[in-house]
Amino acid sequence: MAAEAMAGALDVAVRLVAIGLAITGAELIADRRAFTASGPFGPQVFAALRGARPPSLLAGSRGVSIVAITQVIAAAVLVAFGPLSVPGRCVLAVLGITTTLIRRRRIIGGDGAEQMSDIVLISALLAVLPMPADSRITLAVVFIAAQAVLSYFTSGVAKLVSPMWRSGSALPAILGTYNHGLAPVSRIMESRPAIGFVLG
Repeated sequence: MAAEAMAGALDVAVRLVAIGLAITGAELIADRRAFTASGPFGPQVFAALRGARPPSLLAGSRGVSIVAITQVIAAAVLVAFGPLSVPGRCVLAVLGITTTLIRRRRIIGGDGAEQMSDIVLISALLAVLPMPADSRITLAVVFIAAQAVLSYFTSGVAKLVSPMWRSGSALPAILGTYNHGLAPVSRIMESRPAIGFVLG
């Protein structure tokens, strides 16, 4: 019974991460111009930060789009079949590769959700490959849960001591960024600081 519960917990966690990665992939496809020479993630930005040009496969928006499309397809298969199935186990590795490639190409603009996605994907890979094992699934679920508690507790404490979060000005600032931006909402929150305070 406990083994079934752990397998169910891993299944849910991985499917939720896959949904998030499908959305991320779709966003990258829609915003592929960000990876062109004039975009914020263009090859010149990569070269300035890494001291080298990006790999030729990912140098332009076309390569990034191909990787993002692969990510969306792999994530959809994972959502449909789950990580314990044969197709799910196969695409777990594909999803890990695509997310790593995109993150290494983008360099800037990442967040903690990406790190948690990595933790879930790597833990699931170790638990189910080559075949699922109850003991490895239990270890993976316990590790993911411990990481989630630590991550969100740390994030909460950091926000609690931050004057920006306590004043309510952090959310409008985040929503005004390129990566997490939603300009109309940011403007509304800036004009009504009480909304940012309550949500923060």
